[in-house]
Amino acid sequence: MHINTFRGGAALAVAAAAALMLTGCAESIRNADSGSGSTPANTAPEQVQIFEDFACPHCAAFHERYGGMVHGLASGGQVDVEYRIVDFLGRGDPESWSTRAATAYYCLEDSLGDGEAAQGTLHGFQSWLFEQVATPPGDEALVAQASARAEGTGEPEEIGQCITGNGADERIEAALSDFSDFGLRGVPSVYSPAESTLYSVEEHGDLKSWLTGSKTR
Repeated sequence: MHINTFRGGAALAVAAAAALMLTGCAESIRNADSGSGSTPANTAPEQVQIFEDFACPHCAAFHERYGGMVHGLASGGQVDVEYRIVDFLGRGDPESWSTRAATAYYCLEDSLGDGEAAQGTLHGFQSWLFEQVATPPGDEALVAQASARAEGTGEPEEIGQCITGNGADERIEAALSDFSDFGLRGVPSVYSPAESTLYSVEEHGDLKSWLTGSKTR
């Protein structure tokens, strides 16, 4: 059972949430494959960070529509992608699905390490986490799901301890801090730190072309 206390970095999470509540979970990338941008994509970003919250329905829609494409590009070495999971919709409450799901994701990611197999496992776990938002499971089921996905490649016992002990606090807080420092206003957000560029349909055209540096016009 989760302990009903705020984690050590809750003040940071609440501060970040307050700054972002104007937009929060937004439909900012709903037309990412529309090709309606005014600027042709001709240079692939060096790396992209995708900010999501597992309690955000627009993030779920983004993952369902584009997650497979992004995963395929990342697995094929065409784009360097890092998922940054934030919990500002949960406002740092360890009982919220926003925080609990972010914790489970990071705990599994840390256990799996790098590699194509790890990416595939994490992609599947993302899908499962998004599907649970209507009726979030308890810690026992969350631990079971994450641990099962780590069998053979990760450390199932360590994952359980990480999830129930809020072991991903630093990862979540770092993501929130960068989210704020980058000036992002809602999730999902696809951001290139090296170029200080937030992807937008209007400026960059369709998402796949931007990620790969392909000209479409």
